Amino acid sequence: METVKTASFEYLIDLAKENPAGGYTFILDGESYQINDVLEISAIAKAHGYIVIY
Repeated sequence: METVKTASFEYLIDLAKENPAGGYTFILDGESYQINDVLEISAIAKAHGYIVIY
């Protein structure tokens, strides 16, 4: 049986922490990402198998 993972976009944005030098650090399922824009979060979450709810 496959597990369905869902997350709201607002929740995922709250996980992104702004870096002093610019950009954001986003951690999902224990993996850390350096991103420039929070709009990148959806693609990362989908790659992790999440259904993103807007």
